[in-house]
Amino acid sequence: MINTPAYIFNIDILQQRVDRIKSLIPDIELTYSIKANPFLVPYIIHMVRHLEVCSPGELSICKAASVPPEKIIYSGLLKEEWDITEAVEYGVDIITAESPRQLRLIEKVCAERDCHAKVLLRLTSGNQFGMDQDTVVGLLKTLSEYPHVDFSGIHYFSGTQKTRAAKFEADKANVHGLLDAAKEIGVAIDFLEFGPGAGVEYFDVPSDDKDFENFAVAMDAIADFKSTVKLGIEMGRFIASTCGRFETTVKEIKPSKGVNYVIIDGGIHHLNYFGQIQGMKIPEIAVSTTRAAKDKYCIVGSLCTTADVLVREVEMSSLEEGDVLTFNRCGAYSITEAPNLFLSRRMPAVYAESKDMGLKLLREGMESYRFNNEY
Repeated sequence: MINTPAYIFNIDILQQRVDRIKSLIPDIELTYSIKANPFLVPYIIHMVRHLEVCSPGELSICKAASVPPEKIIYSGLLKEEWDITEAVEYGVDIITAESPRQLRLIEKVCAERDCHAKVLLRLTSGNQFGMDQDTVVGLLKTLSEYPHVDFSGIHYFSGTQKTRAAKFEADKANVHGLLDAAKEIGVAIDFLEFGPGAGVEYFDVPSDDKDFENFAVAMDAIADFKSTVKLGIEMGRFIASTCGRFETTVKEIKPSKGVNYVIIDGGIHHLNYFGQIQGMKIPEIAVSTTRAAKDKYCIVGSLCTTADVLVREVEMSSLEEGDVLTFNRCGAYSITEAPNLFLSRRMPAVYAESKDMGLKLLREGMESYRFNNEY
């Protein structure tokens, strides 16, 4: 029995999604960015070549799940000597360098331990991540100063939820600009870890087919890069989004000034959809009991803020107290991006399920008040 509010992650759906992606890029290694949903780590590890880990905490999650170090790419905007040391001593397969300082720290840590690290230099797309082309080229010119660093290629990711070809044309221009500049100084770049950021449809009658129409837009850039370098594809949201659902119980229905407010035991502190704006967009929602009559509802959470609106107006099967609403396509980010600690409400339980495993409790519902006081 599932006690609401709760997240449920379906591992069979996850496997189907990964299989479909891999069928489109059969000879390209696939990496899962665990920031999208760290609860999937023990289940997805056998489905992909690498896990991208972006913080010391995420590395700790992988260690706890006994992820082999050779399956880890250690990334992240901020790296310090102590966490680089932890990554090197664990034996991660690849470390990304987002700045000259990080490259110096990797060299220092490895020199002190008389070991080597495979390193990808991250190229920026024009934000705080990675380095601009001139900086990367400058490092390529001085690789001899880093004898314990095995330069292994470039890391490039320009953003999420991309659906327009123009975005990928910019990606191609940035990457090829660097490849050409490296060639001019006699450095061959043999590998590119590329995050396409293909868009996931959450609202407009969401479906796998729509998602893969977005993926098809990214395939032009993927095919272009693949013709030039060995390519790895890194994804988070696109892999994990469809495997998750959020279940929440209708606790009260309150008519007020012509609006039927449905008050649930969840809210915006549990559920977050990319692109949602004050509940104006309608995600995919299922109801535990379907009735012939229909009505219009405003679905709100239990927080003391007018911002806690999940859906501003939706027409659906007539609801009663005790009905369970299921919000679909929330397998990526929602569980960790939502402000769980706000108002000290209870955090949702987390489950995984599959045909073979059945339903498994991963984390019981947790009281958040203990994190919000000194006692």
